[in-house]
Amino acid sequence: MKKPSLFYMYLTFAKVGTMTFGGGYAMLPILRKEVIASKQWITEEQMMDFYAIAQVTPGIIAINTSALIGYHLRGKAGSMAAGYGSATPSIVIITIIALFLTNLIEQPIVARMFDAIRIAVSALIVHTAFNLYTKGVKDAMGQIIFLSAFLLIVLLGVSPIWIVLASAISGIIFYPKRGKVK
Repeated sequence: MKKPSLFYMYLTFAKVGTMTFGGGYAMLPILRKEVIASKQWITEEQMMDFYAIAQVTPGIIAINTSALIGYHLRGKAGSMAAGYGSATPSIVIITIIALFLTNLIEQPIVARMFDAIRIAVSALIVHTAFNLYTKGVKDAMGQIIFLSAFLLIVLLGVSPIWIVLASAISGIIFYPKRGKVK
């Protein structure tokens, strides 16, 4: 695979950032379409690995995921191009809103629009969760880890940090023969 130029990476991640409402979870289907299906820069497994790392890394999941993909493609410069590309649309939009549209959010029509956007974002998140489940849970042990994590978070309110750490330890114990991430 030929490495993409930094400018092309910036534009690709800016496109994803422009189309992303609802944060990192909602952005995954759009990112998947661009970097896996369309450009074939990474594999589905790599995407899941980058997304998992981004979730436990301080910062915004969407930008962290983009930066990790960029790093994989072009090192530090790629990480910066992808991260800045992902962040630029939000910065521009927020700046415009802050400068010109401060009372816009209080308008009833805008509030109704955001109500509908929240519903669509919820659908995107459910879609992403389903895809992550189908790609990530491959055996009975995976199902046990998934169900345990889900129940601990939903029923007992255990912090996702502890779930991720426990899952990492489980991976070391129950999947010792998994190869190196490519």
